[in-house]
Formats: sequence, structure tokens, C-alpha cells
Amino acid sequence: MFVSSVLQIPGCRALARWPRWLGLGVVCGGLALPAQAVVELAVQLDTSWSSDSNPLRLPAGSDVQTLLGRPDKRDSTMSADLRAAMMAPLGSDGTRLELVATQGKRQYQHETQLDHEVRQLDARLYWQLTPLWRGRVTYGTDERLYQPQNNVQVGRDLMRQQVGSSELALRVTEDLSVPLTLERLSVRHENPQNQFLDRNDHVVQLALRYTSPLGSAVQLGSRRTGVDYPNRGSADAAVLDTHYTDQLHFVDVDWVYSPMTQFGGRLGLLQRHYDSLSDNNFDHRLATLRAIYQPSPLTRIDAEWGRRIYDSSTPSALYFLSSGLRVGLDWRWSELTRVRLQASHDRQQNQIANLPGASPAQADNMVNRLGASVNYTISRGWRLYAEGLRDRFTTVGGGTAIQQNVFRLGLEYTYESVAGTAARAGLGRRP
Repeated sequence: MFVSSVLQIPGCRALARWPRWLGLGVVCGGLALPAQAVVELAVQLDTSWSSDSNPLRLPAGSDVQTLLGRPDKRDSTMSADLRAAMMAPLGSDGTRLELVATQGKRQYQHETQLDHEVRQLDARLYWQLTPLWRGRVTYGTDERLYQPQNNVQVGRDLMRQQVGSSELALRVTEDLSVPLTLERLSVRHENPQNQFLDRNDHVVQLALRYTSPLGSAVQLGSRRTGVDYPNRGSADAAVLDTHYTDQLHFVDVDWVYSPMTQFGGRLGLLQRHYDSLSDNNFDHRLATLRAIYQPSPLTRIDAEWGRRIYDSSTPSALYFLSSGLRVGLDWRWSELTRVRLQASHDRQQNQIANLPGASPAQADNMVNRLGASVNYTISRGWRLYAEGLRDRFTTVGGGTAIQQNVFRLGLEYTYESVAGTAARAGLGRRP
């Protein structure tokens, strides 16, 4: 009754096209369940209004009147999301099926060309054949508006990402296992200007994982990734190539120092080989370090530093090397109110292809973000939230400067058949 009435709100009617596979999954899961098994279900409705100071990410100094036909680049958005999750045990503690889906709609007041729907699906099957063999199979899709991390927004561009993976793990002992992972990723862009970023990834990873009885873990392994760009023409191929292979040797550590303190991180050596631009092959040492400290049951502080490599979203750079720091504070002000503060600083070093007559290296970029959110539980299942984000992208030494401020106010309703299902399934998880 509640959901039916809410779907009559303008902008929410698209949510009525609920994924039919979810009901089929519930029926099939129920047929496979033993009599004592409990299927956990959760449904969540999230409606919000947001104000964005620069949805098109126009650089400072742009002639807004000429570009947009109005003096202000600010816009507001109405959003509605319907989410659902199912967690079903299938005959044993080690075998279960998890399904999470989202159907949403975004409507802009002025930039109506950016109106779009959001669709997400995450399906996970965990299985255990014998005490020695266990694994998982996952499939996910994510369709949303593409927002480049280090570039100006190029009109509307819906990006669709599909990922499928499988893992087979041999348990040598109770604490030691050898997981083999296969993964395939596909990314496609709606806007022809960004289709040079379309890619297919094929991943093979083999590792050795040790988990202590106290929860700490160490994993050593090697990950090989082949990346193809199927929609690059000759001009893009000459500067960016159409295929490369990454070989990453890594060690992951999660250390539970005490009930209040945890440390973790990844150290890795990445070796990249380009098919045509072999002069640009490289070896980079990458790292991620993180720490979590909980001085009390009401307060959590987390910090992360990382040195990573990302493919650039501009047609003039092969990739950029990113070094950044992020810190966050989670504070339960009261039983009903939660406050979250976070800040991050990132320096992006652009890498230009080494070609005869190539232009000089591009200047580094700086990305600084400040965010805050307040969540208030009105009553069981009902939550009111407010979120703010300030994002500033600048080119070192002057040049491009893009600033974006977003404020969102929303109301969320969650139904759960078992308390905590939405949190365990990651339904509507917010930073």
C-alpha cells in the first residue's frame, strides 16, 4: 500500500518497472531451501532533492550565459530510488544466494538533457562443495550518468558497466586457502565523444590467503589483466593504444591489533606492457595503507593513504598516477543521530605517451573534497538525511579550475523481514 502510493509521485513512475528477476529469484530460492532456513528480505525507498552548483563541471571563468542561455549554472535534481535485497541460505551454512537491485530516476530542473535512470544489479552465489572446496560466482551491472574524475562533463553520457567473476578456493588447512579468481569487466559509454574509453577487461588472479582465528589476514598473489579498447579509431590508437597487459604482484594485510584498532594495506608492483606503444611500458610500485580507530562505541576514525594508477578520461594522456590521503570521522551523537565528516586530498600526475614530436608533459592536477552528512532516525524504518559535498579540481601552476558544491536532503524508508538485513546486504550504503 505504501509503495503503491509513493510511486504516484511525479518522477517515481519509472520505478514501477520493477525487475522481474527479483520475484523469480525469491521463488527459486524458496524452492531450494530446507524447512528451517530463513530468507531475509529488505525493500528500501529513497526520495531526495539536491542542489548542484555546477552539474556540467564548467571551468571557472566560463561564459555561462552564452553556453547555457541563463546567467547561473546552478541546477536542482529530484531523485527517487527503489531498492531490494534478498539473502537466502541454500542447504548449508557455506552456501547462500544474495541479490541486490536498484531502479532509480533523476530529473533536473534546467539541464533536462541530463535526465536519466539508474539501474543496478548485484547477484552473488557463495557455495561450499566439501570442507576443502568453496567459492563464489558474482554478476553485476551498473548504469548511471558518467561523471569524469579529471575532466569537464561532456553533456549527458550514460555509462553501463557489467562485471562477472568466479572464485574457486582450496582450503589447505582451517586457516590457509588458495583462491583462484577469474573476472571479466565491460564498460560502455552512450556519448560518442567518450566511446574511446569503452573497454573490456579479462582478469586472472592466483593467491595464497592466511586468516588467523582473531580475524587478521595476509594474502600474497599475482593478478594479470588484459585490457582492450574496442572503439578507438586510428587517431586515438596512435596516442593511447588499443590494448595493454598489466601484471600486478601484491601482498594484502589486514591486522586486528585490538578490538578498537585495525590496520591494513596493499603493497604491489605493477608492470604494464602496451601492444603498440612499447616505449611507454613501465613498472610502478603502488601502495594503499589504512587505519581504523574506535576510541568508543560511538566514535570511529578512519584514514587511508594510497598511490594508485587510473586510466585518464582525457584523450591526451595514457594514464595518471594518483597519490592521495582520505580521513573520516563517524560519530553517533545520540541513539537516533549519526554524523559523518570526511576530507580527501589527491594529486594526479598525468602521463603523456612517449612519441616523436609529442607535446610537453601536462601539469599535475589537484583534487580536494570536503563532505559531511547527518542521518536522523525518525522511527523504525524511517530515516531523514542531509549531505553536503565540496569538490575542487585545479591544475597546478594555474589553468583549469572546476568547483562543484552539492547539497542533498532526503527521506528513506526501509522494510526488513529480519533486523539488519539492509546493512548486511549493503543496501543504499552511504559513505
